[in-house]
Amino acid sequence: MKNFRLKDIPDFIRTTDLNDVMLQFFIEVANKVQRNSTILFNTFDELEGDVMIALSSMFPSLYPIGPFPLLLNQSPQNHLASLGSNLWKEDPECLEWLESKESGSVVYVNFGSITVMSAEQLLEFAWGLANSEKPFLWIIRPDLVIGGSVVNETKDRSLLIASWCPQEQVLNHPSICGFLTHCGWNSTTESVCAGVPMWCWPFNGDQPKNCKYICSEWGIGIEIDTNVKREEVEKLVNELMVGEKGKKMREKTMELKKKAEEATRPRGNSYMNLDK
Repeated sequence: MKNFRLKDIPDFIRTTDLNDVMLQFFIEVANKVQRNSTILFNTFDELEGDVMIALSSMFPSLYPIGPFPLLLNQSPQNHLASLGSNLWKEDPECLEWLESKESGSVVYVNFGSITVMSAEQLLEFAWGLANSEKPFLWIIRPDLVIGGSVVNETKDRSLLIASWCPQEQVLNHPSICGFLTHCGWNSTTESVCAGVPMWCWPFNGDQPKNCKYICSEWGIGIEIDTNVKREEVEKLVNELMVGEKGKKMREKTMELKKKAEEATRPRGNSYMNLDK
């Protein structure tokens, strides 16, 4: 992994506490993985080719079979449609709201199933989105609270859902222009599959590393500082949605989407790896 900063490394590896619970857990897991184990990855060669090559020198039976959303689309078995990975109950109201918006006009905001933030951080994001004057759909989990003044300021062009949403359908809706995300791997791959560039605000675990790849390696996202400020949010929202940099990111994301579709079609690498 080239040009990585300390903050890009997962926090459970950066720890200086040898007894850290997560560090010990990953050491235990790594020690249990045998060289002759078969290992499956929710990724594809064109996305993480260098990593796959490096790991395959240690583990000969290594198979990238992703991205899962597109691979699942190749299955003729209708009963799989009932399977999902969301930890919260989905609210379909947002899809009706998106139908009323112009193509490529909406900011989609979702910080994942478990990411938390301070009230101050949440308000900085909220006011930054409000000041951008762009329509936005924000999924607010039941364990987050937002100030009423921000809601009133943007009620004519925003929708806040206090539960969850069918994220793949949202990301693939033509009105969505960009995704403000915590950079969890599921959200990252779903955004790639939909051809949607990202604003990245990683929280912990693998998210900083994913953010590094999104912004520096693949060029399909913009990083937001951990100490988020409303002026930065407003600026970066407009930069992605109407700026030249945003146009280039959308082109790159669509290129990756095309490669992901090729990988998961019959005779594609991921499809054939699953068959093996």
